[in-house]
Amino acid sequence: MDQDKSAFIEQLIDKMTLEQKVGQCLVIGFVGTVITPEILKRIRQYYPAGVRAGLTFRVKTAVHDPTSVGHDKYAARVVRHPKGTVKDYLPGLRVPHCTNEEYCAFTNRLKQAALDNGLGIPLHITMDMEGDTSADYIRGGIHYFPSPMAYSLGNAPHLAREVAWAIGRQLRPVGCDWLHSPVLDVNTHPLNPEIGTRSYGEDPETAAAYALEALKGYQAAGIITTGKHFPGRGASVTDAHSEMPVIDIPRAEMQNHLRPFQQLIDAGIPAIMTAHTAYPSLDPSGLPATLSKRILTDLLKGEMGFKGTITTDDITMGGIIQKYEVPEACRLALEAGADLVLVRDESPLIDEVVAGLIQAVQQGRLQEERLNDAIRRTLSVKYDYGLFEQGSIRAVSQASDGIRDPKVVEIATQAAQCGVRVLKDTQKLLPLKPDQRVLLIEQINPLHRNTNSQACHPGILWENLLNISDQVAMVETNLQLTGQDYERIQHRLNEADIIIATDYYYRNQAKDERYGQELLKLGKPVIVVTNTHYPTAVRPEYETVVVSYGVGPESMTAIARTLYGIG
Repeated sequence: MDQDKSAFIEQLIDKMTLEQKVGQCLVIGFVGTVITPEILKRIRQYYPAGVRAGLTFRVKTAVHDPTSVGHDKYAARVVRHPKGTVKDYLPGLRVPHCTNEEYCAFTNRLKQAALDNGLGIPLHITMDMEGDTSADYIRGGIHYFPSPMAYSLGNAPHLAREVAWAIGRQLRPVGCDWLHSPVLDVNTHPLNPEIGTRSYGEDPETAAAYALEALKGYQAAGIITTGKHFPGRGASVTDAHSEMPVIDIPRAEMQNHLRPFQQLIDAGIPAIMTAHTAYPSLDPSGLPATLSKRILTDLLKGEMGFKGTITTDDITMGGIIQKYEVPEACRLALEAGADLVLVRDESPLIDEVVAGLIQAVQQGRLQEERLNDAIRRTLSVKYDYGLFEQGSIRAVSQASDGIRDPKVVEIATQAAQCGVRVLKDTQKLLPLKPDQRVLLIEQINPLHRNTNSQACHPGILWENLLNISDQVAMVETNLQLTGQDYERIQHRLNEADIIIATDYYYRNQAKDERYGQELLKLGKPVIVVTNTHYPTAVRPEYETVVVSYGVGPESMTAIARTLYGIG
């Protein structure tokens, strides 16, 4: 750290109260665009380092919201009854629509609340925007991209870089400073329910090379990046969102999963996110990496030489709360070497976390110097990326510039085309002819439901097919089909000679086990459209499969063109 930057940061740390130091080690959650007195109070009082923003859900932590709990058994550890001006909306509704300019003004207001504290430390806004269905920003005509594996399978390293740039180019003007990307996991298990095509590759060389290209793209867009999930979740067969996985493989094999992290550390990646997973070969104690000093301090900071910010994944996920109360998990994570703890929560649980960490310092169970070191690392990253300039406040008048950038539009089209391929066509059903009678069974993809804009909404694949052929009928269903859905399909069978059926994989949704067999019972040739080549969606009975690694509007257009053989 250069002398001027070091002196600047030390002066800020010296001025902080203990409560502010605790806050500077936390990133709290907030979704939507309705700024309540509660979020402003928390920013001004606790001084959190950042806010994990999102537009997908209307509220995350109301006591009646089932999406806020990974498992009913552990609900008491995370669910708190709202108090005062804490949100208490009904679950299931989407957040209000807003323009890019309105959202930029919203993030500016949050950031200004932090600047009003007097220290001048910028609040960062962080999001997920990996590709496919991973999208925290869904408004203002934003362009979606395929999942990362599309580019390595398409032998297109330049697209990994250009797509990362395009994502940052769109998000930075609306207020996003920090992304929880790129995924550095090497997906070595085809049944991995959490990583899959979120990975850049199935071998360490490919994953590292393409993630490195993505890092260059994000850096060019001025976005802080986070490599995840250290030390690697690619060999897992369970999802850390619901339980704590154990990856019990030899240390020599773990080296393959560590390699992308080491290469991006050497390239200067500013942040790394931890995995809520136990690795006996790295820490025999059974602690998850998030809480393991052996893994975070001795391995990541020591052996691997990482000098940036270590952030946890959401500490309220099932992989942590099945064993730990949230305030204690936060203490253990900081003690282990984490510099930021992500608490994606809007309930009074945040107050308990802050109080618990203050008490831990006062009782000697957490050293204040550990907080100081964590803050140094995060402030150094913010300094390097220019967040202290105007407190990272963005010009509202320029909020749509990235989304409207012709270069972004061009990259979105190219990426969508790269992300579509015919996986198999045993029956030689492709390409379709415009005069063939087709019945489309189109599931409502969560991204389409959540966005629900003119450009991206349920039924968008059907509309793209109709642009090519007027012989396409459609039955719309949810991801899980009901008996009534199958009856609706039967009523339309006589209108078609061939069936196109989507079979989307969405990791937060249980798989419809009977779907594949029911399709075969229809007695018509079936073309399946899905968003992964893995067995999580491609069932053995499928003979004709088209894979699109993205489900955004550009990808829907590319699917339709592929089905009809239009180059």
